[in-house]
Amino acid sequence: MTYELELTGCRPEPLMSYLKALGVFRLVAEQKDPKATACWRQDHFVLCTELNETALLDFFLNEYQPAPIATPWAGGSGFFKKDNRDALDAIAQSKTSRLALYREVINRARTILDDEGMAEKPEGEAKERLLRRFRREMPDEFVRWMDAAIVLGREGQEYAPVLGTGGNDGRLDFAQNFMQRLVDKLKIDQGTPPPHAAELLKNSLLGIPTNGLSKAAVGQFAPGRSGGPNATQGMEGDATDNPWDFVLMLEGALMIAGALVHRSGVLSSDKASFPFTVRSRPVGASSVQDSEVANSRGELWLPIWSRFVTLRELELLFSEGRAEFAGRPARDTVDFARAVAQLGVDRGIEQFVRFSFLQRSGKSYFAVAMGRFPVPPRPREVIDLLQEIDLWLVAFRRAAGPDQPARFRRALVTIESAIFDYCRYGRLEDLMAVFLALGRAERELAITASHLRNQRVCSPLGNLSARWIEATYDGSVEYDIALALSGIHDPGPREKERVPPIRANLEPVEWERQRWDWRELSGTGVVWNTADLSTNMAAVLERRILDGKRAACELLPLHSYRPVSLRAVAAFLEPGRCNETRIEELLWSLVLVDHLVRLPPALRQKNRELSEELLPLPRQFALLKLLFLPAPLVAVPSQPNQPPRWRMARRSEPGVVIRPESRIIRLLLANRVDEACRIAYRRLRASGLVPLPTPMIGRSTRAGDWESPPEAYIDGRRLAAALLIPISDNAVSEIVSMVVRAGEQRSVSVETVFTQGG
Repeated sequence: MTYELELTGCRPEPLMSYLKALGVFRLVAEQKDPKATACWRQDHFVLCTELNETALLDFFLNEYQPAPIATPWAGGSGFFKKDNRDALDAIAQSKTSRLALYREVINRARTILDDEGMAEKPEGEAKERLLRRFRREMPDEFVRWMDAAIVLGREGQEYAPVLGTGGNDGRLDFAQNFMQRLVDKLKIDQGTPPPHAAELLKNSLLGIPTNGLSKAAVGQFAPGRSGGPNATQGMEGDATDNPWDFVLMLEGALMIAGALVHRSGVLSSDKASFPFTVRSRPVGASSVQDSEVANSRGELWLPIWSRFVTLRELELLFSEGRAEFAGRPARDTVDFARAVAQLGVDRGIEQFVRFSFLQRSGKSYFAVAMGRFPVPPRPREVIDLLQEIDLWLVAFRRAAGPDQPARFRRALVTIESAIFDYCRYGRLEDLMAVFLALGRAERELAITASHLRNQRVCSPLGNLSARWIEATYDGSVEYDIALALSGIHDPGPREKERVPPIRANLEPVEWERQRWDWRELSGTGVVWNTADLSTNMAAVLERRILDGKRAACELLPLHSYRPVSLRAVAAFLEPGRCNETRIEELLWSLVLVDHLVRLPPALRQKNRELSEELLPLPRQFALLKLLFLPAPLVAVPSQPNQPPRWRMARRSEPGVVIRPESRIIRLLLANRVDEACRIAYRRLRASGLVPLPTPMIGRSTRAGDWESPPEAYIDGRRLAAALLIPISDNAVSEIVSMVVRAGEQRSVSVETVFTQGG
């Protein structure tokens, strides 16, 4: 018969309680019931065993044989002259069979120390030699403890954060405290447990309250019981401990044994690896500061599983508990989160409890619970997109070092926090946060790159794939506008572009050898600065017209494969309708996507549908926009007795060319909209179009023809910015119908856009 014992005293948090659960399971399965299994259920540890509750308690009180936990390489361990030897001697002189292995380990360790002539704790090479000898000559059970605390590599020792620095934390020796509890509190050396041991055991395993807790250091394992300020009533409190908690905790720590992992490659080496242990990053917990993480000993992710497993299965999980993603081991918190999000860990795990070993309360370290991380039932969608930024992210981490501007570190934490949240929750807004964070980081790099001349802190982020657009598109007007702007370029093959894409107007970059790289700020087309969005957009428009003229471009370098509908333009022109900060943030992110990428089919269809909507749009925009199209106008015959539809000419297709006027932008920035419209009116007539309203014979167009009534005031600066926004063919036909007399077109020669006169 088997029993399912719910050990309510064994919970996932704090770390002491989790390790205690592992210790209970290991000891029962190894020493009493080999068929025992265990799982987690509603935050309690459940043991399935042939032992009932009474038999389980009796086993620990009268049969349990402690692991031979000792640190004969450390000061304060009881093995050296100035150490407290009481507990060590009591175990060494005991007669009970429960401590037979412990006695053997102590005697062997003393023999080796005498043989080495070490009366004081060893240092440096002497300690290294001693540790290697212990591994060769000590019993396997002791070597298991060593593996949990220390891994010996070619370049010295590496320590598992879960056991401090090789089995101690500062002056607190874990093994010494383990022995003291066995001897002083539980009296295992005497063979018969004291009266209060049973009550303490019930408290430890079953959570039954007791008043028998003692004052004793618990180290990093239970921050809430470590004492100090605000620990209880009054100014300070003492550390409290149930000796069974500490003993069973260290027994459980033996499950987390480290190993040397061979890394292949040109610079191959061996590196210590501890199960589910990675470097800390300040993500996923608002209470953790970047400075704390800098001094962290690492982070431990402990699995929570809901199906019953055997001890062998659990040992296998921990022995192979090195999460991987992108074909390499997870190195830090963000890597581990990505590994979990794409199921690079054992599929039987439902969630992880995350602990970070942080220095708090002076120089003391605590295992701080950082929350839970669920394992998704299926891989997070588009999680593989993050692989596109991996190489750049490695370089940016170097750029965010302590000798670099602090804003780089802030940008890095923002990126990593967003990645962590997406891996944790899988929400669209989290992936969008990653995308926006990349744009902010690029902007910070651009500021620095423009001042460092030949120094290269980190290369620009390269061309991202169109999948970033598909994955983050939220259907907002802000996204549509930013998407259209981000694709602006000189129409033609990339290698023949005479004017670089709009990205070069935002930051000092150039496309060279199939990648983006920084270039000297002088001589670039960078005009984007800290001004408002409309001012910056107008500056880009003016600069691209100038650059196109200098480069003798046949067409305006304002083409985009991602045009918008008039609905989006109308929303932009309406004050307070669009979030300009959002547009700018999205633009900095979207320029990281290859500008030659076309709209994905689903987005293209959505834009087509929106462009057919009839929306109120200022006629001033319709008139002015015709001067800033990236291609000539072509009239497409429609049904009989219907006016033609207009579109932009395809490559090399003849059409009506309307010469741009850069002074229009200056006039709009000065809010002289009517003057700008009169110039545009004349330009359309010179191009062979008959604009509306048509003046009476003998009278020229008047300012009033294009003035807006007071209730329809239009901001010239915003209007200038809107002229940069690429629009679709449907939108072109719509604005032509708004300002050009149907069916009337004078003959005009088709010439290069920058050479035709008026």
